[in-house]
Amino acid sequence: MKKLLDLRFVIGLFFFIVGVLLTIYFILNLKQKTNASINIKCGVSFVVFGVIMIFLSYIQEIKEE
Repeated sequence: MKKLLDLRFVIGLFFFIVGVLLTIYFILNLKQKTNASINIKCGVSFVVFGVIMIFLSYIQEIKEE
């Protein structure tokens, strides 16, 4: 429960989930010739940002112990 009160973890989890969804959407729509390359760029950057935020949350937890 303490983990959900840390904003770094919540924000990181949100960006990670949205990034995974955008990446999956890009993979599923590869056959269409739409301008979906923005989905993979945003998806990957969201995943990276989410992982960094979650990592910072874990670092803070380790420092508190």
